[in-house]
Amino acid sequence: MENGGRLISNVTLYACGTCKNNVASVFKGEKKREVVFPALVAKFEHIDYGTVLFDTGYSKRIFENGIVSKLYNLLNPTSVTEEETISYRMKAEGLNVSNIILSHPHPDHIGCLKDFNDYTLLATGDCIDALKRAKNLELVFRNQVPDESADVKYKRLEPVKNSGDAVVKMLSVHFTEVYDVLGDGSIYGIRLDGHMNGQMGVYVPEYRLLLAADCSWGHFFADRVDKMKAIPRKIQDDYGQYKDSISRIKAFESEHPDIKVIYSHEEFREGVYEQ
Repeated sequence: MENGGRLISNVTLYACGTCKNNVASVFKGEKKREVVFPALVAKFEHIDYGTVLFDTGYSKRIFENGIVSKLYNLLNPTSVTEEETISYRMKAEGLNVSNIILSHPHPDHIGCLKDFNDYTLLATGDCIDALKRAKNLELVFRNQVPDESADVKYKRLEPVKNSGDAVVKMLSVHFTEVYDVLGDGSIYGIRLDGHMNGQMGVYVPEYRLLLAADCSWGHFFADRVDKMKAIPRKIQDDYGQYKDSISRIKAFESEHPDIKVIYSHEEFREGVYEQ
């Protein structure tokens, strides 16, 4: 069969802008050390759906939101060039995006939503609601949200229930809700509350790859979650759930060491993903 029988012929990872912070300002007992966090976007080439994205990274809009942008960049200095944006890259590659899977609607994940047309946005109902109400205190910025007149179709994902699917069973051992994102078993969503209510990671069984979004800012940070200072804890939607989701990811990794887990803001190798 074409593509060796795979539904997804290619997975490509992009760093679409960065932000930076100091480890000592996040965790107790750490020496001052500045860390640069890439904003991950994944592209899936699907045999039926064409180009599908997981998140859209930063865009220049993060600098174009008045006093909100100034405060955001004061606390979370951001860097992104036009050439780094996922919309520029997709145009350069001559690709039309059919579907965008959204982990959660923070600015480093929705930066380019307005740059694409005629696509379906797939996310949990909680994240779609947060996107549409666009409150600054929830770190969802109105200037990054597609206009009501835009040709964007919103699909609220519903958890799979009473399924005999082996992948759903495997994921359900560790995660409270599992979603068959495209309805064909090619990409599964997992609910990862804590950083934001309704946040979703994705698992791609054909590549044994789990993208854990902002469940943590990386493995280094996940291992130090108990040392997180008060202000970073407050940034999380629910610190208790944040810790719980990290524990679930860790347990999953321990049980499935052959599955690669990548958080959205840790170092990763850009380009075509190879198992």
